[in-house]
Amino acid sequence: MLWKRAYELYTQQKPIGISIEDLFQEGFLGFYDAIYTFKEIKDVGFAYYVNLCVISTMRTALRKCRSQSYKLLDSKWSLDLFVTEDKSVYLADMIESQDITSDPVVVAHYHDARKIERKVLETISEKERMIYTMREEGFGYREIADRFNISPKNVDNIIQKVRRRLVAMRDVSHM
Repeated sequence: MLWKRAYELYTQQKPIGISIEDLFQEGFLGFYDAIYTFKEIKDVGFAYYVNLCVISTMRTALRKCRSQSYKLLDSKWSLDLFVTEDKSVYLADMIESQDITSDPVVVAHYHDARKIERKVLETISEKERMIYTMREEGFGYREIADRFNISPKNVDNIIQKVRRRLVAMRDVSHM
C-alpha cells in the first residue's frame, strides 16, 4: 500500500528534490504515527485512519519539497554541520581560507560588515556578546554552554538571534 501511494503521488506531481523512496519513508512514518495515535473510541476504522495518515504525511513532504525554503536547504550546507561522528569538527573548520586582502572590493565589503557587526554588538547584552564572540572565535556549542552553564540549544538560540539582527542591520544599511 505504501509503495502504491508513493508511486501515485510521485507520478501525479513529479516533484524535484524528492524521490519515490523518500515518499515511501514519509509514508512509513505516517504509518507508525497512525499505529501510535489510533484510538478505538472514535468511530473510524483502523485501515481508513492509517490510509489518511500515510497520505497526509506524503502530501506534507511534497508540499515542503515545493516550498522555497526546502529548495534552499536542499542545495546549501550549513557551516555548522558536524563532519565527524563524535561531533567535534564542523564543516567551517575544514574549509581552507584564501588570501583575499588583495581584492579592494572584498576588503571594502569586509570593513562594512565589521561596522555593522560592531553596531549590532553594542545593542545586545554582555552575555549574548560573549557567546557570539566565543562562537566566532571557534568555540563549539558544548564548550560555550558549559562555560555559561546553559544548554547548547540556548547557545544556538542566542547566536541565531544575533545573526538575525546582523542580517536585518545589513539589509537596512544597503537600502
